[in-house]
Amino acid sequence: MIMIFKKSLIIIALFALPTSAFAQDANGLWRTQTNEQGHLEIEIEKCGAALCGTIVRARNPEGVSGPYEHLGKRMIWDMKPTDQAGSWANGKIWDPRNGRTFNSRMTLENGQLSVAGCVLGICQSQTWVRVR
Repeated sequence: MIMIFKKSLIIIALFALPTSAFAQDANGLWRTQTNEQGHLEIEIEKCGAALCGTIVRARNPEGVSGPYEHLGKRMIWDMKPTDQAGSWANGKIWDPRNGRTFNSRMTLENGQLSVAGCVLGICQSQTWVRVR
C-alpha cells in the first residue's frame, strides 16, 4: 500500500512540473545556413542565466573544414529564456561577414533553431540544424 502511494506521488509530481522543464534544449553544436563561403558550426551552451554561442568550426561549401580567422570567437551572447518554451530573446548576435552586432532572438522548434538578428525593426533570420 505504501509503495503504491509513493508511485502515485511521483507521477503527480511529474505532471505538476512546468512544461518548460521538458522543453527542447538549445545546448549543443549547430550548423548555420550554407552560403557561398560555406557554413559555420556554433557551440551553444549556458553562460550564467543565458545562452552563448562560440564559433568552433568553419566549412567550405563542399563541407571541408579549414582555417578561419574567427574560430573561438563568441557569436551569440546574453540570450535569455522567454516565457515561451523553446524561445530566447534580448541577446546579441555578431555577424562575422560584416563585423556588425545585432539584437537577437532564437526559437527552437522541431529540432531546428531559428536565429534572427534585428536592427531598427528590420530582421534577418537563418534556420540552423543540430550537428549534435
